[in-house]
Amino acid sequence: MGYFSNTKELQENQMLYTIHQILESWIYVSVNLLYRIESRIEDGNFEKASSDVYLLERSWKLLAEIEDLHILMDPEDFLKVKKQLKIKSTSQNDAFCFWSKGLVEMAKMSKELRQKVPAVLEVEVDPTGGPRLQEAAMKLYSRKTEYEKIHLLQGMQAVESAAKRFFFGYQKLVATMMGSAEANANRTVASHESCDSLTQVFMEPPYYPSLDAAKTFLGEFWSQLGCNGRH
Repeated sequence: MGYFSNTKELQENQMLYTIHQILESWIYVSVNLLYRIESRIEDGNFEKASSDVYLLERSWKLLAEIEDLHILMDPEDFLKVKKQLKIKSTSQNDAFCFWSKGLVEMAKMSKELRQKVPAVLEVEVDPTGGPRLQEAAMKLYSRKTEYEKIHLLQGMQAVESAAKRFFFGYQKLVATMMGSAEANANRTVASHESCDSLTQVFMEPPYYPSLDAAKTFLGEFWSQLGCNGRH
């Protein structure tokens, strides 16, 4: 009986390490992809940057699928070896920290892609808070002459959606594997000094408010145009 128990625990350990080796490998690839996206945008190579952005979106979806492999593990065995997952459980207010520097860097860099929007639209941010970016985006969407830029901006927003879905799914995975009490206090470590709640990651406002506003105004324009055409 003891031999069977030890063998089973060893198998769970191997599964745990394998999952995280795969996870960290894809995170490493994704971070390097993010650096390449930034470089290509800075060089004005929007078509290739667009292709890379959609690869990044797929990477976030793939990470979610890799994380779901934890469900294959025996719940009790997982709880026994969860320290090897680099999880720290200390109190209700700091109950679940995932110490993956690569994942934190990937999330941060994905969010910071929004800083490249002015370079894509080729306008400077209005220091007074005016709608300069929004207007440039509306012109880009309506003229339809620079499809590589449109696809790039769409891809950047797709990355935002994929990243937020990853963290939402991650919290649900924690509830499945460790219980809802642990999940409710779920936190991702941004540094050794602070933790940002995962709840805030997928409930944050849109990363691209100017693009969001541009689409809202264009939608209203076509809606009003359709209404006026019927009268």
